[in-house]
Amino acid sequence: MSRDKPVALWAVPRSISTAFERVFVERDDFEVLHEPFSASYYYGEDRVSDRYKDAEPKAEYNFDTVLENVLKPRENRGFVKDMAYHAKPLLDPEFADSFANTFIVRDPKYVLVSLYKMWPEFTVEETGYEQLYRLFRLSQDAGQEPIVVDAMTFSENPAGVLASYCERLQIPFRSGSLTWEQREVRQWDNWDGWHADAQESSGIKQATRRDPELPEELQEAYEHCLPYYYQLSAHAIPARQLPARQEL
Repeated sequence: MSRDKPVALWAVPRSISTAFERVFVERDDFEVLHEPFSASYYYGEDRVSDRYKDAEPKAEYNFDTVLENVLKPRENRGFVKDMAYHAKPLLDPEFADSFANTFIVRDPKYVLVSLYKMWPEFTVEETGYEQLYRLFRLSQDAGQEPIVVDAMTFSENPAGVLASYCERLQIPFRSGSLTWEQREVRQWDNWDGWHADAQESSGIKQATRRDPELPEELQEAYEHCLPYYYQLSAHAIPARQLPARQEL
């Protein structure tokens, strides 16, 4: 992948993507842009969603304006974390080729149960899977070999997966970036309550799977998301084996 392009981590909601992003917030060689296209999707003059229909739309959040800002030259390489559905009107091969595209996916059962607690009235599009897969295919059409992270594998072996991710991107792996001081992350202010765990944490530690029970009312959404998850997770990178001294 080109080292000149911004790295993009395209995600579905509640996929541990903000914890993954936090690793890059703590690095000094990247400038992190947190979900810039969410402002377009929900608040721009050309917004797609009416979730916040009472909010006054703003021209500064229009899709083309936000894209121009995201792609402008920066002192450090950009690292963009966002949902593909937020950028839906922009999705085409040219857009895909503007980034070094990486993806993080999670079993939709975990995603939907968590999303339902935050937004009980979420739309199918807001689950994120369909547009994520669409962008994955567009990245392939643009000649890329996009990197896919399975969130469950990452949570079980964060150092190994991050090392593999960095190797694929041809950037240095820094084991120390998996721990940090607790602090407020300014980029997350617009989504109060969504990123509390990542903000209050002091690092990423190995986790154990706890299979949630899927409520009946989420079954239809689950069946919609599952094929996209299977397609994406089939491309997930394996965790790299690290020497014992590099483990957390």
